[in-house]
Amino acid sequence: MNKPERPEMFSRASGLFRRAADAGGRVYRTARGASEGAWKRATDAPTEEGRRRRVLMLLGGGIAILVAVLFIVSRLGGENATHTPIDTALAVTVVNTSTRSIQPTIALNGEARPVRDIQVTAPASGVRILEILVDEGDSVRQGQAMARLDTNVAQAQIRAAQASVAQAQSAAVRARGEYDRAESIRDSGALSTEAIEARHAAAIAADAQLAAARAQLAEVNARLGGGYVRAPASGLVIRRTAEVGRNVDGQVLFRIAAGNQLEVSAQVAEAEALALQVGQPAVFTLVDGSTIDARLRRLPGSIDSRTRTGEALFSLPGGSRVRAGMYLRGEAQLPARDVLAVPQSSVLYDNGQAYVYAIDAQNHAQRVNVALGARDGDFVEIVSGLELNQRIVGAGAAFLQNGDRVQPLQAQAAPAAGPEANLRGREG
Repeated sequence: MNKPERPEMFSRASGLFRRAADAGGRVYRTARGASEGAWKRATDAPTEEGRRRRVLMLLGGGIAILVAVLFIVSRLGGENATHTPIDTALAVTVVNTSTRSIQPTIALNGEARPVRDIQVTAPASGVRILEILVDEGDSVRQGQAMARLDTNVAQAQIRAAQASVAQAQSAAVRARGEYDRAESIRDSGALSTEAIEARHAAAIAADAQLAAARAQLAEVNARLGGGYVRAPASGLVIRRTAEVGRNVDGQVLFRIAAGNQLEVSAQVAEAEALALQVGQPAVFTLVDGSTIDARLRRLPGSIDSRTRTGEALFSLPGGSRVRAGMYLRGEAQLPARDVLAVPQSSVLYDNGQAYVYAIDAQNHAQRVNVALGARDGDFVEIVSGLELNQRIVGAGAAFLQNGDRVQPLQAQAAPAAGPEANLRGREG
């Protein structure tokens, strides 16, 4: 059986090694003869200094010969050498843009607060609190006494108002009697018409002062409420600042959540504010992991020019375990719709600008700025910047530069949603 012929590559390699060996042998023999002669001449010097100088010259010559040998070997076969180009293209997965039905989810974070926050103050000033009748967490009815005031001061104010009424009433009776007597002798000419009219005006003024004094007495009685601070509406007491013995001068003593109705105040972005609708359901999570359903009661009335967000109010059901001041996290799902979407792994960021790498016909990566919309799991909506069925880089986009040549690979399946499925990017 005939032996198979050796490939051409091995033939060239064998010839290269043979020529290198022959050249190396000749150089070695020449260098050996020269070195032996030089060493003999160096050691034959008559003085020690002369021998040292010749040995240094011998070493320098040896180094020069070694450099020459290396140069000759490196040049052997240079004309016939085969140079293999190195492919520097980065292997990346390729994704074709397509439409996808997504159901966007809006994250909601906010504080629970009363729908109607009623602040209760003392009905009078300059009086002391003698007794606290309700505390935080208690439910109260409209008109229920919440604190008892110092009745001595209250009664003194009432008596002062009653004295003013009596004084005004006496003045009114006297003025009315003088007018009646003057009117009875009008025809006799004893009093002029001007004098009679003056007494008439005085009687009217006295009646007015009496009415004012009576109104002041009624006001004092109403404000003091029999010496108690009373609830203006039914609800839950969520805060108490009243203390026994403290003088009250218009301070807020209690806060009542009217009807025990609470709501969540959540800040939403302006784009999300346009997508939300009144009555939109939402689910909020408490710190213990339990959830509670809510509904959108009011859309943002305005958008903050700095944060581009607005306040949305979500009503909570009555009788829940939520308390005013709790911080709740939740979400609201919007209706499903078909949009142009790409995996989040394809989206990068540069100084806040989102972009992707599109692949042209020559397999070069070209940066394309995009505007993002809603997110659904591992996919994000592309509002502008890309077209349908356009090739973009999937995995590996973070290692590219604009204009880099890439080696497209088959697109991998989208990763499952999880904590690792976050937006990645290269900060520029």
